[in-house]
Amino acid sequence: MTKAVTILEVDIQATFRKRMYYAAPAIKVVAIPNAARRTRWEAARAKKEGLATGFPDVMCLGPDGLVAMIEFKAAKGVISEAQQEWIDLLRRYSFPATVARSADEAMAFLRSAGFPVRERAA
Repeated sequence: MTKAVTILEVDIQATFRKRMYYAAPAIKVVAIPNAARRTRWEAARAKKEGLATGFPDVMCLGPDGLVAMIEFKAAKGVISEAQQEWIDLLRRYSFPATVARSADEAMAFLRSAGFPVRERAA
């Protein structure tokens, strides 16, 4: 009997960043650490600085003003209400935004949004 392997959101995001480094070196991938564990004091300070609960995990910046946001979720991860509100708002503002459950899915999303992302090597 084999044990099921749980892939965490952070692992998916790290794999995405690593693959993007090689597949799209011109794209800047910026992590938005909204989910970080903080003391009460750190949380208050982060809120003062503009912490936006539910904002997507990653912002991707590309040539010619390309901008897209990605929320990463594990296979069974659930989108919070705040996360869905942000995704909906970003889309209303015409920013490409999505929820991705794998690095491949995130990269395909960026390609569909016009980002110069090479296909994954075989």
